[in-house]
Amino acid sequence: MKRWISCLMLFAGVANGASSVDSDLVNERFTTRSHDMETQWRVDCTATLGALRTTNRPLSALQRSALASDLRKCSFIYQPPGTGRDAHCPDYTQLWRALEAGDDPALASALKQAAACPGPGPQQ
Repeated sequence: MKRWISCLMLFAGVANGASSVDSDLVNERFTTRSHDMETQWRVDCTATLGALRTTNRPLSALQRSALASDLRKCSFIYQPPGTGRDAHCPDYTQLWRALEAGDDPALASALKQAAACPGPGPQQ
């Protein structure tokens, strides 16, 4: 009985054009201010970047993990997947990947690039 209902629902979906769904509608991103997204995800991207810049001693595994998690969220907020590689400053994706990989030279380079960003921080 369940199989029959499943087949009937599949046929009804195909008959209604469910198989030709516009991919732009499926991948639609809601327009939300970045500040609101930071609040929702409980992350402060400017403070996270500041904490990473002012660290003058090696980070513990726990600190690296926490900062990488926050940078990943900032990356999704300011450089969402599927939007291309636009030049966002600071490049949270580059910072997150370097920190997560433990690549200290790449992290230092990304921090140097972030320090050259204009203005006090990300604005959207």
